[in-house]
Amino acid sequence: MSNTRLPIGPPLVVPANAGSADDSDLGPSTRRYQPVSPRIRRPWTRVTTVLAAGVLLAVAACSSDAGEAPAKDQPQTAAAVTIAIPGDEGTLTPYTYTTGYPGYNLLTLVYDSLVVLDTSNEVTPLLATELTVSPDSTVFTLPLRTGVTWHDGKPFSADDVVFTIDYYREYDTVRFASPLAGVDSVQVRDGAVVITLSQPDPEFPVRLLADMPILPRHVWSSITEPEKAPVTAAVGTGPYRLASYEPDRRYELTANTAYPIGKPRIDTLTVSVVPEQQTALAALRTGEVQMTAGTVPANLIDQLSGQQGVTVATGSNFGSTLLAFNDGKAPFDRVEVRRAIATAIDTTDLVDTVLLGKGTLGSPGFWHPEAPGANTSLTHTHDPAAASAALDAIGATPGPDGVRVLDGKPLAFDLLVYANNPDRVRTAELITEMLAKVGVKTAVRAMDADSVDAKVWPDFDVANGRDYDLALWGWSAPTMFDYTRLAGLVASDPKVGRLNVTGIRDADLDAAATALNATTTLDDRKAAAGELQQLIADKAPFVTLYYPAGAYAYRSDVFAGWTYQQGAGLLHKHSLVAWAD
Repeated sequence: MSNTRLPIGPPLVVPANAGSADDSDLGPSTRRYQPVSPRIRRPWTRVTTVLAAGVLLAVAACSSDAGEAPAKDQPQTAAAVTIAIPGDEGTLTPYTYTTGYPGYNLLTLVYDSLVVLDTSNEVTPLLATELTVSPDSTVFTLPLRTGVTWHDGKPFSADDVVFTIDYYREYDTVRFASPLAGVDSVQVRDGAVVITLSQPDPEFPVRLLADMPILPRHVWSSITEPEKAPVTAAVGTGPYRLASYEPDRRYELTANTAYPIGKPRIDTLTVSVVPEQQTALAALRTGEVQMTAGTVPANLIDQLSGQQGVTVATGSNFGSTLLAFNDGKAPFDRVEVRRAIATAIDTTDLVDTVLLGKGTLGSPGFWHPEAPGANTSLTHTHDPAAASAALDAIGATPGPDGVRVLDGKPLAFDLLVYANNPDRVRTAELITEMLAKVGVKTAVRAMDADSVDAKVWPDFDVANGRDYDLALWGWSAPTMFDYTRLAGLVASDPKVGRLNVTGIRDADLDAAATALNATTTLDDRKAAAGELQQLIADKAPFVTLYYPAGAYAYRSDVFAGWTYQQGAGLLHKHSLVAWAD
């Protein structure tokens, strides 16, 4: 077997209006590295040469003419564009951005990685001119581009790459630290960075190389508290510079005219914080903003698409919405209770009622059925009678008010949900009705996203525990681009289970997660992922409810260059850079 060489050249860009009759699902989800719909936060990614075999995305662009593609004469460049985001994203450094979407997406406009995923999620060079992978997936050689400078004018070099890897390993609170744990050595040879792993990792190019922002040594070498990094530390090599930042109000990004890899399509990007979705969409209608980072609610897609000058790009979305249990807290530490609640929920009704059919039913194994490596044999079972019987069997008997009592305590719980996400709120209300039919009482607590996050994922560190009963949660699409993230959802060791916000602690899940992470070939990793999905379905640490279809609105009369990237929606480099030939 020979070394695998990834092609030299700029990323492939698929037109924003590309599409077919067979739409597959992708795009971001919500905020917080992986909470979906409004918030998400730090980890994700996947594979060697291609994200995974067979993942295709068909995108349909809805415009004022029922689904017709935007006209070719629509503007592909613009002097200024304003984007609405639902919350503040910190100082936009790898340690201070707030969410996986849209925060990480904005971060990648300022910073570059060594390679990048193109719109089809194939690994393509960026700061590196090519990537050579050894036959056993342990040695990765990356010759670097010349003529690249940091935003402050200092030259970029291989020393910055070596420094970045060392820095993330020393200050290991970011998602990039986990894949770096397997790095045995980093060397510079004839202008190329050579990374050697202690054991094979076939997903390393996607897990890390396409995900890790490179830091300038001359800026970060003096920063010893990276999570307090000031806005002046937001210095990258990317196509846009962070020109100004007003906390909780706005960011201004200006084109990096010295960007050697391509030409920024927009001169000035203003990113405005607009917490309420309806306010953001109203501003889009009036032209005050030209793009909304949030997904358009299903009931508004046709209405927005019918407005002159507005386009809604739709596509499949691997972002998830799930019901999270606090698995370390009674009674959710009992698998029988978790299974009964899961069985009482009608996910088909949720998709039909909340999403108006514009979504995919959740898999009990978490993995989207169209994602690479999905265990498609898993299907959700809705059976209220079986749920009631299961609760009867463990002694959870109805009290005078109809609410079941188990071990002397009523099955009555708070259900947390982001107040600024109407679809999530409606989902919570419907779940409350469904669970009431089997004697489980829930009270919906709609709160601001920061408050929910503080209870479910304090400081974005699962080692800090959690303080909730039930919560509507979610993870962004790129979570499913990396099989090891599946292990991260359920491993009880916080250093491995960085996404284990439910606090599940189960020997079988731990063993399966360890086995998955130990695989050395893609085929073995895929098989291990399938087995872990089966266990997740059996143990029910959470209930995956659905995957909303992606729908992103923009003013195509101002800028129509938005490109739908599989699993990432519209907000990314490929939309905003005309790559050099």
